[in-house]
Amino acid sequence: MARPDETVEVVPAELPDALRYMRSEARMEVALPARITTLPGESIPGLLADLSPTGVMVVVDRRFESSVPLAAGTSVWLEFYLDEIEVTGAVIRVRGVKDRGRHQMELGCSFVDLSDRARTAIRSKVAASKIARRRRDV
Repeated sequence: MARPDETVEVVPAELPDALRYMRSEARMEVALPARITTLPGESIPGLLADLSPTGVMVVVDRRFESSVPLAAGTSVWLEFYLDEIEVTGAVIRVRGVKDRGRHQMELGCSFVDLSDRARTAIRSKVAASKIARRRRDV
């Protein structure tokens, strides 16, 4: 136990992105075609597997492009369409990469640059999806 005349200095420690990133909002499973564009301009087709207002999971085939698998921390552009929601040129950052086997990789990503309009529309879709799922389960 510290004596009253001792001082303790609290030094902030920088956490790695993988520890700092948490899923802060509900997400929904989807199966939507998506396109990732890397900084050098490579276009990588993918499948959007889940979606939230704060991030996405994109499944890509590692054989498709030389830049797959993308490393954690890499920023890329994402494009996808979900009903009236059009996300084109949104910047996402790869937070985690997981091997799914059969040449597939899961890219867990967070949105870096997403319009408020798109974020609100996604939030509404996710909420509606959760309500519909609850009604089906009852």
